[in-house]
Amino acid sequence: MKSRVSKFLSCIMSIALIGGTLIACSDAKQNEGVMPSSEGNLLDGGITNATGFPITKEPITLTVGIANGAHMGDVTQYNLWKKIEEKTNIKINLKVYSDAEKANLMFSSRDYPDIGLRMDASDQAMSDAIDAGDIVGIDNLLQYTPSWKKFFDTNPELKKQALMPDGKLYGFPYAVLNETSYNLRDQWFINKKWLDELGLQIPTTTDEFKNVLMAFKNNAGKGSIPKNVIPYYILYGNNIGGQFDIYGAFGVYTPGSYFIVEDGKYKSQATNPDLKEPIKYLADLYKNGLIVPEAFTDDWGRYTAAISSIPPLVGSMTSFGDQGQNVSDGKWWTPIAPLKSPNGKNPLIRRQTKSIWPRNYVIFKNNKYPVASARLAELLADPEWSLTENFGSEGVWWKNSSDGKYELLSPTTEVADADKALGNYGIALLDEDMFNNKIVNDNFKKEGTREWAYENIYKKYLPEKNLNYPPMPSGLLSDEEKQRMTDLSKSLNDYIKTTIANWISGKGDIDAEWDAYVKKLKDLGLDEYMQLNQKQLDAASKLGHE
Repeated sequence: MKSRVSKFLSCIMSIALIGGTLIACSDAKQNEGVMPSSEGNLLDGGITNATGFPITKEPITLTVGIANGAHMGDVTQYNLWKKIEEKTNIKINLKVYSDAEKANLMFSSRDYPDIGLRMDASDQAMSDAIDAGDIVGIDNLLQYTPSWKKFFDTNPELKKQALMPDGKLYGFPYAVLNETSYNLRDQWFINKKWLDELGLQIPTTTDEFKNVLMAFKNNAGKGSIPKNVIPYYILYGNNIGGQFDIYGAFGVYTPGSYFIVEDGKYKSQATNPDLKEPIKYLADLYKNGLIVPEAFTDDWGRYTAAISSIPPLVGSMTSFGDQGQNVSDGKWWTPIAPLKSPNGKNPLIRRQTKSIWPRNYVIFKNNKYPVASARLAELLADPEWSLTENFGSEGVWWKNSSDGKYELLSPTTEVADADKALGNYGIALLDEDMFNNKIVNDNFKKEGTREWAYENIYKKYLPEKNLNYPPMPSGLLSDEEKQRMTDLSKSLNDYIKTTIANWISGKGDIDAEWDAYVKKLKDLGLDEYMQLNQKQLDAASKLGHE
C-alpha cells in the first residue's frame, strides 16, 4: 500500500540531475491579469454566484487538462469529478496528456483547455504562455478564494515561489506541507519475505547488503523468489529511485543532483573524489549481476511497474511511498536505514526541500468562467476536499473523527481507480497546522509505513544542514546568462551521467580516468556554470534586504 503521501520572483527551480538548473522565465512585461468577466454584479456574465453553492446557477462544462501519471490508474474514473459536479454544477471534461511532449505541443499550438492541472509541460512553455497573456492572473480573483488568500498572506516565503517576474500570481498551488513528505526524498526498501525465507537479517552495512543481494540471486526460482529476479533495482540517474542513496551511504550527499549548497556556497559533488568509492561499489554490484542492464534504459513507467508488482520481481529498491503491501501470504517490504560503509563516515539519507507546486491549477484565457473556476479552486482548498484530492476517497483513505479531526485510514486491499487521489497532479491545501493538529495518522505507530520510518529510522540520518539547492526565483540573471546556464547544464549533465554509467557498467576505469574526467568537466564550462549559480544564490539572498 503506497501512502499519501520584490517583484523579481517567479518559477521554482527545476532541479535536474546536474542540479541547480534554471528553467528561465521571460522578463518581458506581462499582462496585468484578467478581471473577472462581469456586468455590474453579474459574474461570468451572470452565470456564477459570488458565494454559496452551487457555484453556477445552471450547469456548465469546463475542460481540464492533466498529465498522465503511470501510478494513477484511469484518472477519468475518479469519484472526485462526480462530487464536483454534484456540489458545484460544474461538469469536468478531463483531457489527459499522455506525455510531456503532448503537453508542450498544446502550449505551442495554443489549443488550451479551460483549466490546467499539473501537465508536466516545460517551465518555459508555462512562462511563455503567461507572457503572451494566455494564462489568467489570479490576484483579482483572490477575493473569491479566502482560503488561498490567507495562505499566501501568512506564508510569504512560499508565496515567493509562486510569483512571476511582474510580482503577480498566475495559478493556485499544490500546498501539502507534511514534514514526513517534504523532508524525506526516498525510503530504502528490502524484500522482507525473501529475507525470512532465506533466514537472513536486514542488512545494515554495504557488505551485508551485497551478501543479501547475492543470496537473492543465487536462490532465483526458489520459494517466492522469481527466476527473473532483479536483486537491486535502480532507475539510473533519476532523482526518484536512482543511485543517489548509495552515494549517501558512503557519506557523499547528492540530493538527486551532483551539486549542493552549503552555507550559501555552491559546491560540486561531481568532482568530489569521495564519489569514487560508492561508484566502485555500484560497479561491483553490477559485475556480480545484482544490478541489471535495464537500470540504465528503463523509463518511469517500467520502473513503477517493477517496484509495485505483486508478487515482486525486486529484492531492494528506493521509492517515495511505503511498499507495505499485504497479500494473502504476508508482508513483502520493510524500510531499512542507510547502509554503513567501510569508510566509517556517517551515512546520509536525502531530503526534499519545503516547497509548493506553484501553478498546479491555472486558468487559461479562453475560459468563459474565470470566477467559477476560482471558486472551484477555493472549494478544493477546503480541508475535506483537500483530503480527498491528496489521499483519496472518504471512507477508504480517511474519515471524520468524533472530535472534529480527520483520521487517515490504511486500506489493505487493492483500491479502485475511482477512490484514488490526484496527489501532486492537482491542488490541495493541507498545511503544518492540519498535519500537526487536525489529522490523526495511526501510521506513526505502524511499523513499515513512511510516517513510522521517518520518525524511527530516517530522521536521524538527514544531514544537519539542508544542502539542497533552494527553490530559486528567476529574474536574477540576464536572459543571456540564463540561456548560458541552460546550455552548460545540458552538456555537463550529459557527460556526468554517461561517464558514471560507463564506470558502473565496467566500460571504464574510474581511478585511471578520474583526472581526465575532472578536466573534461572544466573544459565543458564547469567553473562558469558554478559561478552563474553562485551569482544567482547571492542575488536571491539579498532580496528583501535592500
